[in-house]
Amino acid sequence: MVGSPYKLQLTKGFFVDMSQIARMLAYAVDHQGEGRIPAEALVKSMGVSASRVENLCSLATAFELIRPVVLTPTGLGLIVHRYDPFFDDLATLWLFHYLVSSNERYVVWNRLIDQVVPDNKAFSTVIGRPHFEDLSQHYSEHSMDKHLRKEMGAVWNAYTEQSFQYLGFIRAESDQIYTLGDPEPVPPSVFHAATMVYRERHAPGAATLEINSIARAANSPGRLFCLTERQVRDLLDEIKGMGYIFVETRADLDQIRFRDDSDLPGIMRRYYEER
Repeated sequence: MVGSPYKLQLTKGFFVDMSQIARMLAYAVDHQGEGRIPAEALVKSMGVSASRVENLCSLATAFELIRPVVLTPTGLGLIVHRYDPFFDDLATLWLFHYLVSSNERYVVWNRLIDQVVPDNKAFSTVIGRPHFEDLSQHYSEHSMDKHLRKEMGAVWNAYTEQSFQYLGFIRAESDQIYTLGDPEPVPPSVFHAATMVYRERHAPGAATLEINSIARAANSPGRLFCLTERQVRDLLDEIKGMGYIFVETRADLDQIRFRDDSDLPGIMRRYYEER
C-alpha cells in the first residue's frame, strides 16, 4: 500500500472522553518543564491502559492541546487549561470541533463533517461510506472493513453522547440515523480563530481572504459550522467591531483583511478574559 497522508484511526473506536483529555492536559501542564513527557508516566498517573493513553494523546494532538511525540502543552493548551480546565465553555468545544474536523489528516472526522453532514438532510455510517472509497489505495480491504465503521461510529457518538452533544450540532433521529441539530451560536472569537486556522492551512501568509471562501469552501469555517452566508457576514461584522479584521466590500472587493497582531492562543485568551 502507498504511504498514507491520513490517520484512519484517530479514536481507535474509543469514546471521545473530554474529562480524560482534560486530566491528561493538566498533567502535561504540571510537567511541561521536563521537555518530554513519557506515555508511561501518563499511564501510571491516569490509571488507564497504554492503548487508551495513546488514543487520548492522539485526540489532544488533534485538538492542538499538546505537541506530538513529546506530549508537552502547546500555547493553546496552556491557555485552555488556565481558563477552562474542564472544557465547560461551549466556545472551547466549538474550537475543538473546528480544529479536528478541518484537518484533512484526520480523514474520517474531516470528511464526515465537511462532506457528509453539509450535503445530506439525513446521514449515517452507510451514507458516509462512499466518501472513503479512495482510501483503498492507502489501506487494505481488511483494515477498511475493521476500522472505518468504528471510527465513524465514534464521531457520531462524540456529537450525540459525549461532550460535543452540548453544541447541538448533530441530532440522533433514530438508531444510526442522524440529522443536523439546532446548533448553539458560534462565538465571534471562535469564528475568528477558525478563520485564522483556515488561512494558515490553505493560504499561509495571505493578507486577505474572500468572504465567499470563508463561508462555503471545503474545510472553511462557514461550512464546518453549517452557517448560512448571512450568518457568516454577521459574525465577520462582529469580529470587525472587535478590532481584529477589516471587512472590504466596496467596488469589486468582497473580502476580509487581517491585522498582523493576532494568533490562536491570543484570540482565545482575550475571549476567556472578556466573557
